Amino acid sequence: MKIDDKWLLGRVEWLWLPALSDSVKARIDSGAKTSSMSATDIEEFERDGEAWIRFRFLHDRHSSRLEAPLSRYVKIRQANSKKADRRPVVLLPVQVGDLEKQVEFTLKDRTRMLYPVLLGREFMNDDVLIDPSRRFVQPRFAPAAP
Repeated sequence: MKIDDKWLLGRVEWLWLPALSDSVKARIDSGAKTSSMSATDIEEFERDGEAWIRFRFLHDRHSSRLEAPLSRYVKIRQANSKKADRRPVVLLPVQVGDLEKQVEFTLKDRTRMLYPVLLGREFMNDDVLIDPSRRFVQPRFAPAAP
């Protein structure tokens, strides 16, 4: 669903992650600058002279080992803490309905949180509107059968 060339999203949407070959629930959060993905067992390694990150995406029925090139590290300060966390950032393709993007995710253990993925303002740019009174505005993506 679009309004004036902008994608309408609810406060929660189905997010297709090609790296998982599945959809997960994502919280849409205009209060967060960066997007975040649940990750445990995070380790940096080298592939063809480049820094990569290997991590476990662990949430509900998902337990997958993923690898992605390391984009950078960021320091994130939680609202309830004075200490900043140093987190790796990876770039992954995602899809919400028909909206496809490459998204930078900070990796953080979100296994105790309701949603394994949080989509922040950088994901939204200028092409997303949020209706916080709604959930699952966009249809759940289903890849075409081979």
